[in-house]
Amino acid sequence: MDMRWKTTACPHDCPCACSMKARVLNGRVEIKPNTDNPWTNFVCAKGLRFRERVFDKRRLTEPLIRFGSGWKPISWHEAWSVWADKIYGAVRRLGPLSLMYLSGAGSMYFSKDLIPHVFSELGGYTATEGSLCSSIGSQGLRESTAGWGVPFVTPEALCGARGVLLWGRNVYATQPQIVKCLDYIRSKGGKTACVDIRKTATSRRCDSFWRIAPGGDWALAAWLCREILARGADSRSWRTRALNADEFLDFTLGLDGAKLLCAAGMESGAAHEILDWLLAHGPVVHMPSFGAQRYMHGDTQFKWIFALAALCGGFDDPCSGLSFSKDEHAIFPESLAPSCKNVRKLPAGAWNTLLPREDPKIEVISICGANPARQCPDSALTARALASVRFKVCCEIFMTDTAELCDLVLPSATFLEEGHDWLGSYWHSFVVRSETVLPPVGGAKSDIEIYDGLARALGLKTSLIGLKDEMDRTLAADRRLEEISDGLYRHREQMYWNDPKAQAVMPASAPETRMPRAGEFRLVTVHANEYINGQSTDAPDTEGVPEICVPRGDARLAGLSERALVKVTSREGGSLVMRVRTDPDIADRTAVAKQGLRGINTLTTARIAPGSGAPYAECFVTIEELSS
Repeated sequence: MDMRWKTTACPHDCPCACSMKARVLNGRVEIKPNTDNPWTNFVCAKGLRFRERVFDKRRLTEPLIRFGSGWKPISWHEAWSVWADKIYGAVRRLGPLSLMYLSGAGSMYFSKDLIPHVFSELGGYTATEGSLCSSIGSQGLRESTAGWGVPFVTPEALCGARGVLLWGRNVYATQPQIVKCLDYIRSKGGKTACVDIRKTATSRRCDSFWRIAPGGDWALAAWLCREILARGADSRSWRTRALNADEFLDFTLGLDGAKLLCAAGMESGAAHEILDWLLAHGPVVHMPSFGAQRYMHGDTQFKWIFALAALCGGFDDPCSGLSFSKDEHAIFPESLAPSCKNVRKLPAGAWNTLLPREDPKIEVISICGANPARQCPDSALTARALASVRFKVCCEIFMTDTAELCDLVLPSATFLEEGHDWLGSYWHSFVVRSETVLPPVGGAKSDIEIYDGLARALGLKTSLIGLKDEMDRTLAADRRLEEISDGLYRHREQMYWNDPKAQAVMPASAPETRMPRAGEFRLVTVHANEYINGQSTDAPDTEGVPEICVPRGDARLAGLSERALVKVTSREGGSLVMRVRTDPDIADRTAVAKQGLRGINTLTTARIAPGSGAPYAECFVTIEELSS
């Protein structure tokens, strides 16, 4: 076996997209950071876990078909034949929309975008639109930029800022590579600050912290906009970029400041501290979190933070503005994108509510890179939705919650076994071309090989392997990419705040928000630094009784004892036994739990939200201590 260090990159749905070097030595996988990328100078525990995943005893290594109450191994030829027969039967009876391709972000490699070619050649399919993570806020930002896209500040520009305001973004736990930028800013005399619903690892390391009510970010941002405008402290350039400057001015100056602070859950003194901080530390970069947009009004939250960034000089200084999440697949060759007009799309955050009622009904669902039974809001509803489908196929590394609900489970290769694929980042401008580190374990195959085999079994002309090779050649020759070292490229891309033609649409409305009823808590589920949501089968801290954190004062009023077992019941009737942990630094009437835990999404609610995202924070629960 070739024991050289190979270039690769962590496939997780994470802004860092860490470039790595990997090899196999003495039967063990070794991984180290690729130091040629200045923004990914270490590999976190989530990425390092692939060292054990490759040879894990729980690894799926052969196709399995449901047999009675268990599973029976079958050959790849049999698996492809059964799958193809089910697909052809569904298309004959109900047409191509009876096929659903449900993909997720289990791997962010570019080749995954090629798989829908198979269903396109069949004449159409059903899919999801939006995402479980960023699409609500991204929708608000696309509207704010008049369709330009999602605004962003590069790490290089970020290092030139004098201040960074993190709107709930717990980077020390979920985006650790950015800490290098923040530490650099502070070493040059700059400051970092955080507004959040609770104290976190990030807020404890920032220079300043202010607590905010869940979903109150828009109100604080609107209050700050109002005060900056009233003082005449706004950047004048935003008026030349905004398509509705007068409407925004009239609306903002007419807002009631006291009502805004009440909605933000913030005292006047704290709000004025933030205002003074912004005016003292420009240029400031505003970095809203993924959690700040997980409300039904999450798009409006981001519109107001965007407006504040524009008023603070986003169009004046390349080291300021708003930075959220750019398109990590922007370099993907458009000529290779599947083109099919007959695609029925269901919202990613609520497809499970619609699927059983769709006409034509879904007969065959093919799941790739996703674990909806653990990831999607309302996991009980997800299980019922999948049960309504006649034949379900899942490509996976392990037997996940979703795989257990399927009829055919196919063993996927890890990214270390795939090779010659590409990965971009939604934080920095580096792109990686990965190599094959080792051959697939057992009978596992890459997702491209799996769906290419399906295409052959269906008698289609599509060659996914050929398309992947063409993608590789096209990207390697792309003049927008500057090769830095073997397999590592810098993407020269245009950024919104630097684009002289960029336009803005400022907010001129206030959202309606849903609040807890008497005796209820708003449940906010948060990213963990131990694992990625939905990819926690082999991760620590996922077994046993999950914890729920509540404010110490609210726990006392509700008669909840520290470490007590409790029954947590959602407004919609889902319930889960959890263990209480009290925290004096959580916003009132708020409960916090980690995403990715088994059963946690029996409590969350599937709702159709802006951008077709998942409004996880629109979940209200009661907490009752169980008798010992």
